[in-house]
Amino acid sequence: MSTQDENGSDEKNWKKPSFVVSGILVALVVAISLVLLIFPSSKDEGSSEEVATQPQDSSPTGSRNGKSVCGLDATGGTTLTKAPKKVDWEPIRSLYIPVSDEHGPGVVDEATQVRTCFSRTPEGALFSAVSMLGASADPELLVETIETRGADSPGKTIALGQAQERASQSDQTMPPMEFAGFRILSFSEDAASVEVVMSVDDGSQELYQTTSADMVWEDGDWKFKFGDDGSGGAVSAQVSDLSNYVKWDQNG
Repeated sequence: MSTQDENGSDEKNWKKPSFVVSGILVALVVAISLVLLIFPSSKDEGSSEEVATQPQDSSPTGSRNGKSVCGLDATGGTTLTKAPKKVDWEPIRSLYIPVSDEHGPGVVDEATQVRTCFSRTPEGALFSAVSMLGASADPELLVETIETRGADSPGKTIALGQAQERASQSDQTMPPMEFAGFRILSFSEDAASVEVVMSVDDGSQELYQTTSADMVWEDGDWKFKFGDDGSGGAVSAQVSDLSNYVKWDQNG
């Protein structure tokens, strides 16, 4: 059955959790299959300030020692107030993702197309998050990406199972979308939490959907930290504009 929004119109199926991993960012949240991360429906539309007050868990776990696995030696601060420079945008199916020579991905697996190796900086955490979200545009790539880039945990096993289920389905379509903005919720050398805004066209209007990713630095790269239920970051909501975010899209 379809549900109705506050204006009385039927919500699109893709806005429901069942579509998310079956077809983030279950995440973009990745609750995840990252697609859940992108299209959670458990949160009501709210202001950016309300979203910011949601609890974040970025406590480090596991081994974090070591430099970038592919030698990216960029340095940075603890947050970002401007969009990264010198960025190229590459397609994963219909979704374009940003890439940087300085911050990553430094390695793209020729067989699986999984993108790995990001700098130990806020920029590196951001590029890592959006590349994971971008993988949700290709169900098979999402499976490989969660397998490779998820920090080992019971939640990863659940998220991987959700992604595999989606990849096995014949209907793998997603609504037109693109990256629109971001903000760094927290950052240290060992852990980071990044909120990303996606612009989504539901056929009648453009919507802004936020989702977040919690990451830990492990074995020379950013790995995604899943909740025990397979969920991704805690922040997810619809927002009306980008006033509280750094604007960032493929047009500049």
